[in-house]
Amino acid sequence: MAQLIDIVRVVVGTEYLTATVQIAEDAPLMTSEDLEGTTRVYNLLPTIIDHACVGDVGSTFKDCMGDTELAHLLEHVTVELLARTNLVNEIVAGRTWRELAYDRTYSIRFDCVDDVLVAAALSSAVWIMDWAFTGGEGAVPDVNATVEGLVELIMSLSDGQGAQDQRGQGLSDGEFGFTIDDSPQNGFEGYEQPYDGGYDDGYYDEQPYDDWQEEDLDRGPRMSRKII
Repeated sequence: MAQLIDIVRVVVGTEYLTATVQIAEDAPLMTSEDLEGTTRVYNLLPTIIDHACVGDVGSTFKDCMGDTELAHLLEHVTVELLARTNLVNEIVAGRTWRELAYDRTYSIRFDCVDDVLVAAALSSAVWIMDWAFTGGEGAVPDVNATVEGLVELIMSLSDGQGAQDQRGQGLSDGEFGFTIDDSPQNGFEGYEQPYDGGYDDGYYDEQPYDDWQEEDLDRGPRMSRKII
């Protein structure tokens, strides 16, 4: 199998970092298609099941982890890594939606306390997912070392001032292996309508991305919050 998840593009907005990710053609789209891989992720990050997850299945990620999109799991892995750094606000939030009902491309949006930290955490989460869903071969990812590396990265850039002091600084195109767009708008060019419904139904909300309000974080099935 080729790389499980390819980060195609990252957009850094005024409040959010939004990534376009593509799942490999020969990879599963749902966690239920590879429960061994899903279990490997759980064994590395068991507290992931306690994330609040607003959706139509239940109130926590535990209720849907066994049958959800890999992109949704990637969102939660990223949120967990961010929360473990202790460099973010009290609540870390993310949202995942599918761009088209028939393709393998998803968008994942995170609260962007620091673009370098979020991008690095996402890149680390992709690496963890790749290990878990390609047979678990090789060295088992060291989550503590990964988190320490994220903290050291931000401290080296902020000179000890913390992640939030470095918002918008130091993130260069290609630094994490994907394309960076630091345009100020909170959305993709050509992706103005957010996904707002059940899996694979092809339904899109008519509300433009730029018009989302704070309460929209609680809409739709692809939302996570990690309470520290």
